Amino acid sequence: MKIPSSITEYLTECEIRKYTPRTLRSYKNNLSLFCNFCLSIGVEDTTDLTLGTVKQFTKHMMHNGRKATYINGLLKTIKSYITYIYEEYGEGFNTKKSFKWLKEEKPVIQTFSPADIKKLFKNCCGNDFMDIRDTCILTMFFETGIRCLELCSIKESDIHSDFIIINGKNHKQRVVPITPPLKKAMLRYERCKKAYFDLRQHDNNYFLSFHGRMLNNSAVENVLRKRGQGIEGIRISPHTCRHTNAQQLLKQGLDVYTISRLLGHENIAITQTYLRSLSNDSILEIARGHSVLQNL
Repeated sequence: MKIPSSITEYLTECEIRKYTPRTLRSYKNNLSLFCNFCLSIGVEDTTDLTLGTVKQFTKHMMHNGRKATYINGLLKTIKSYITYIYEEYGEGFNTKKSFKWLKEEKPVIQTFSPADIKKLFKNCCGNDFMDIRDTCILTMFFETGIRCLELCSIKESDIHSDFIIINGKNHKQRVVPITPPLKKAMLRYERCKKAYFDLRQHDNNYFLSFHGRMLNNSAVENVLRKRGQGIEGIRISPHTCRHTNAQQLLKQGLDVYTISRLLGHENIAITQTYLRSLSNDSILEIARGHSVLQNL
């Protein structure tokens, strides 16, 4: 089978598996890069795909100055694609036997400082719909650590008295608690939302645009950028809020397993990257409050 047509079939399979639009776009872009490379070196058919082809592609991306984390993201997509054609048609190769990943540098986790957080909330001080909604969005990010798309996808039916049902990656559901600060922000937003959309048509999503439609990733990222004016030296994004939530919970002594469950990580190894980024002073401060003998 020709590589371009096999990629088209695999992407169709991904749609059948109900991958998110964002994941589909990423897979399409990643496989387009891989396909163009294969064709450039004369590998046109899936029967010609070998581990050597993948290694050549990896070396090519390294030569172009790409970071290990980026290349591993490409390789993850390529492995999934080759696994599909191997299992479906017996072509390509068995990725379970041999597939090499690049060693990644330990990531530096950036988080908002208390001053940054105060600045964000100060910048959405006001009584109109957008100010109150954005305050609630920020509060939910900092209090729950949910992802941007997860926030956009919350329906009114997902909201309960003391928890929210989150539809996470790979269609996995989890729950996050509604803390007192979040409850206060939500009550204020719900009153404002009800009054604002009293005579207007709107979707049944919890967070709505000015026109009553579901928010998307770009819209929420723009909210962060707008409210983050005046903050420098850090990426102002929903994911930085997520990092901040995780590190603050760690500093307060919450265990890694619980945080992993709350954040919807597939395994605690991902959560442990936040732990490694804590300073020695923070680790010592956590340990001081957890005496073994004192709590016997």
